[in-house]
Amino acid sequence: MKPLTTLASKFYSATMAYRNRRFDRGDRVVDVGRPVISVGNVTMGGTGKTPTVQWIVRLLQARGHLPLVALRGYAAGKPQLSDEAMEHEQMLPGVPVLADPDRVGAIEAFLKKDPSRDVVVLDDGFQHRFVARQLDLVLIDARRSLDAERVFPAGRLREPLSSLSRATDVLVTHAASVDPVLRKRISMLHGRDPTAWCDHVWTGLSRFDVDGETTLDTLSGIRVITRLGIAAAEGVRNQIVEAGGVIVADVAARDHAPVTAREVQRLAEACTRADALLVTGKDWVKLQPLVDWSALQVPVLVPRLTLNFVSGREELERRLLGVFASSESA
Repeated sequence: MKPLTTLASKFYSATMAYRNRRFDRGDRVVDVGRPVISVGNVTMGGTGKTPTVQWIVRLLQARGHLPLVALRGYAAGKPQLSDEAMEHEQMLPGVPVLADPDRVGAIEAFLKKDPSRDVVVLDDGFQHRFVARQLDLVLIDARRSLDAERVFPAGRLREPLSSLSRATDVLVTHAASVDPVLRKRISMLHGRDPTAWCDHVWTGLSRFDVDGETTLDTLSGIRVITRLGIAAAEGVRNQIVEAGGVIVADVAARDHAPVTAREVQRLAEACTRADALLVTGKDWVKLQPLVDWSALQVPVLVPRLTLNFVSGREELERRLLGVFASSESA
């Protein structure tokens, strides 16, 4: 089985290389008439892309710009919106979120109706090269060894690590400090050091119950059931413990797993032993429409995230805002 997986990885890598050569020549790459900031990765999930996109959107808004977000937006092979798209809609009120596999068509159609939007943030755009971009930001998770990664299906890589040379900037996420070994490795692959290093930290908790949303300042002493349908759930569990929470049980869920009515019933039964159910924002947008508060008699807690920069924040902001100057000179 292993030789077959290795062979499949080589075939996948060759296919990606051929595809990228076509894009490098400009084949089918479309300028949508606005500066474009792409946020992506080379691995399959877990780098913290969603909160990074939201941080960038809020930065642009604070500087007087009117961004829109474009992403594939639909779960593979299914008609419903992806959890990323739903979370963006909930967390970025007033910001258009275009969920469409045809991102070029969706952006162009929207800008015809509302030309006031002056910048596009492309969520998960590193491999989606049909949209021309001024900044190609790739996220690297500091918690995982780059040298241990393998190309799909043998591993989590969407394309070989050599593709980092195509990025304009690298942001290292989940980093408590600057790792000189990782910095050197990225520099060899990318051509220069990472632009910035950051960690994802909680700024508080949103508390949902039958009366709506409130805030909670502490988890200390609170017994929680967790349901974490994300790629790197261990990081959330660690933060719960560090905040003084007690995890009574963890209901396992794969990354992006849908929430079913039957699962909500099981969660309600599990929560009879706890003070609260704690889920991520991606879980909550799928869970919220199904909650029966008469059955789930504990509140739901959702961490609010932001980026805490270890290094390079000013440089990253300069690079992000520089897309307007580079777009005007193009």
